[in-house]
Amino acid sequence: MLEEENNKTENNLEDENNQTDNDLENDKINQDATPEDDLKKDEKEPTPEELIIKLNTQIEELKDQRLRSIAELENYRKRSEKDQADALKYGITNFAKEVVSIRDNIERANASIVDELKQEEKIKPVIEGLDLIQQSIISVLDRFGIKKIEAMDQKFDHNLHQAMIEIERDDCEPGIVVQELIPGYTLHDRLLRPSMVGVSKIKTDKTEDKSS
Repeated sequence: MLEEENNKTENNLEDENNQTDNDLENDKINQDATPEDDLKKDEKEPTPEELIIKLNTQIEELKDQRLRSIAELENYRKRSEKDQADALKYGITNFAKEVVSIRDNIERANASIVDELKQEEKIKPVIEGLDLIQQSIISVLDRFGIKKIEAMDQKFDHNLHQAMIEIERDDCEPGIVVQELIPGYTLHDRLLRPSMVGVSKIKTDKTEDKSS
């Protein structure tokens, strides 16, 4: 009998100890819980309709981001193609200026030979050589899109011409190019070198100046 009572007492004590351990563990879990955990408990699960609306919104945002990315890539591609095309078209600008200067020198050399000397047999080969070189240079300039600006008798254009002097004229209206000092050139659709020109202005009446 005593042994049975002792066994019951031990079992009761063990149950009480286990209960105490469980209570302590629950208290610890409750202490470790954060306010965020409490909020999560309070949050309700979204309804299927709300979930569909949320997913549709995210899909539209992703579509918009995709379209923006495609547009940016397309713009980048166009800019790259334009930069590459410009590099091919205008990359020879410095070379073109040098070739144009050579043409200027040949034209000056040709112009410096007076008509009497051009008739001499000794000078003719020189003139022919200069003409051949000049034609070759013109052919090269045309091949690379370098064009001479036709300035004479044209209305002065500040985009193409640079006025060096004003010349009194009574046979044309003011602002007309009446003298070309140095020819100008364009490279495709860009100005390579402006034409250095003389521009007409109204002729002053000298008799009026004297009387005044």
